[in-house]
Amino acid sequence: MKPIQIKPKIRFKYRVDMSFLSDICKYDSLTTFRAKKVMYGNQEYRLDNIFDISNGDKKNLVVKSANSLMDNLGYRLKEISLKVFGDVGDYLGAQMSSGLIEIYGNANDHCASGLKGGIIRVNGNCGDYLGSKPNSSNEGISDGLIYISGNVGNKSLQRIRRGNIIIEGNLGNDACSEMISGSVLIKGKIGHNFANGIKRGTIFTTQKKLAKNYSKSNAAEFNFIKFFINRISNVINRNLFINNRKFIRYYGNKDKENISELFLVD
Repeated sequence: MKPIQIKPKIRFKYRVDMSFLSDICKYDSLTTFRAKKVMYGNQEYRLDNIFDISNGDKKNLVVKSANSLMDNLGYRLKEISLKVFGDVGDYLGAQMSSGLIEIYGNANDHCASGLKGGIIRVNGNCGDYLGSKPNSSNEGISDGLIYISGNVGNKSLQRIRRGNIIIEGNLGNDACSEMISGSVLIKGKIGHNFANGIKRGTIFTTQKKLAKNYSKSNAAEFNFIKFFINRISNVINRNLFINNRKFIRYYGNKDKENISELFLVD
């Protein structure tokens, strides 16, 4: 069965809360779903007044002609595959627990806020506060995988508890503060005040300046690195590094509370 396709009928002037898509499996029929009312501006409208919604598999959704006024796409998503063509607004995949979100465009602020599981792939840039803390919690990402092909803004990935994050582009200022666990791989440049107050976790980077606060480990070969990189590359369907790159391990003993590790990609 083909995926359900959702496409705006109108050119949006106001922000739209798109979290209703995550509940589509709760409806007995698409007829009932199309009749659901949502706020647009200061009025309520039936979904079928502002969206074209085709028949298809409710576990597979495709949003076409998305734009940056569409917030909360994939909010608390569970066991659904969501593919989006175009830019999106704030809180993409917020508090998602399982499933897949793939966007061919840019994501605005608070992408993957409170992520609990699943995979988010952004084939574009991402705004500030990637993986931010939800209002109901003081913890950031607790599990899942995030892949960003472009650049990421400021104050991202704070208080990570677990999960894997891959950023092919640059990462802004004040990232990874108070990181508790998880793995973060950044191929581009990293902004100021990175990993302030980090406790544990693993960082992969090409930026030699970050190693100054760490102690160099011995020259042992870390076979698990190849396994990790290969597994992640298979999940995102993309080679993260060319063959024969050297990984030099550092560990954070200069701060007694910092027991994180850093792998410098040489």
